[in-house]
Amino acid sequence: MSVAKRPFFTCYSTSLWVRFLRFSLVSQKRLEDDLDKLDLTPPQFYVLATIGYAGGLPFGEIGAKMMVTVSNLTGIVDRLEDKKLVSRKRDAIDRRVVHVVLTDKGAKVYKSAVPLFEKSVARIFSSLDKSQQKELSALFRKLNRTSWAGESHLD
Repeated sequence: MSVAKRPFFTCYSTSLWVRFLRFSLVSQKRLEDDLDKLDLTPPQFYVLATIGYAGGLPFGEIGAKMMVTVSNLTGIVDRLEDKKLVSRKRDAIDRRVVHVVLTDKGAKVYKSAVPLFEKSVARIFSSLDKSQQKELSALFRKLNRTSWAGESHLD
């Protein structure tokens, strides 16, 4: 008895999504493994990098830049504070605003983490030459500009 073979997904965009998801998961795991050498999770690194680049930011701005809620950010900052990498400082003018800043130890970790992160990311995209990387970047930029507000895609 023969079973008719047909593609698991009939829509090419679904297969594309699966490939993208697989790439995302594998590359995320590689980043996790590399950042683990510095005892950092990817979200901890992203907070550290955001603060390191900006020189300290209010909680709300960090959350907006990382596209995470303040409640999720609180746990990440708590763990970074436990590691003595960041500290919280109340704003001198508006005491309701809490800034997150790097400690001296955090600044040192930030300076060593960025090159490690960049090396890891370069390795992830190393199978693409520079022009392919630019093309992929342009495609992602185009996808990111697409507005889905008010549209139903499950009709």
